[in-house]
Amino acid sequence: MLNKLISSIALLLVLAFTVIAGSKDGKVTGVISGAHCAINGMACPPNHDLTREELPGVFTKEGKFYFLTNVPQSFLAQWPAKNITVEGKIYENEHGIDAQKISIKENGKWHTVFENGDIIDDMGHKVSLADAVIVKDKWYCPKCSMMMEKKK
Repeated sequence: MLNKLISSIALLLVLAFTVIAGSKDGKVTGVISGAHCAINGMACPPNHDLTREELPGVFTKEGKFYFLTNVPQSFLAQWPAKNITVEGKIYENEHGIDAQKISIKENGKWHTVFENGDIIDDMGHKVSLADAVIVKDKWYCPKCSMMMEKKK
């Protein structure tokens, strides 16, 4: 029993090291697109509904597609076909990014929408991803979401 426990712990440590060793800190820039479009070698058009049709991610100029491992799909789907920069741990072989910071370009300006587990809503309010509220496919802090609900 003790040998199995020691073997299991050793295996977990090896796997953890492999995952950590397989990543590098970096930055990826591209457009928000769906996986199906990327498989076909292109970015999705701006009218593509990423909230219902596809798994969104980052499609680069080099034709690579990256999934974001720690951000919900519906969060990215707010900005179909928008330019995006993601900073964090990049897992090249797995085509994944553990995002630390996400910036979106809208109206010619870059603005941060996610940083260290917090979203930054349209009003500039920072709230943890766990406490954010979705209203009409957009993510907000709880107070802004109540305001948006009243506007309905």
